[in-house]
Amino acid sequence: MSDETPPKILIIDDSKLAIMMLHDGLRQNGFEVVIASDGDEGLQMLRQESPALIILDMHLPSMSGREFLKELKALSYDPPIPVIVLTASEPVQDLANDSIVRACYQKPMPIAQLVAKINECLETKE
Repeated sequence: MSDETPPKILIIDDSKLAIMMLHDGLRQNGFEVVIASDGDEGLQMLRQESPALIILDMHLPSMSGREFLKELKALSYDPPIPVIVLTASEPVQDLANDSIVRACYQKPMPIAQLVAKINECLETKE
């Protein structure tokens, strides 16, 4: 297992505190982490880094999380890159049936619960 490349997770969030907590928690659990602070940068990082999974905040500057999801779907990745939505303020119940959104949670979320969901998403992606 040590020869395997760790799964790369793209975090798209404009909160420095959320990014720091997610980054540290995910790295401690064996993931490689790349970060974007808004949707535009998220699309750029998506193309450059080819993440295995995206953690997405809904309330972002320049491009909302919903707009990011629309752009991501238009890119037609096969298989689709799974997305976990973490948000503090925006209602996300309507995203539960979205084809690429695997889970929607309110912030803050315990890192152990998030890691379990990430692992579940990555196992079903294979």
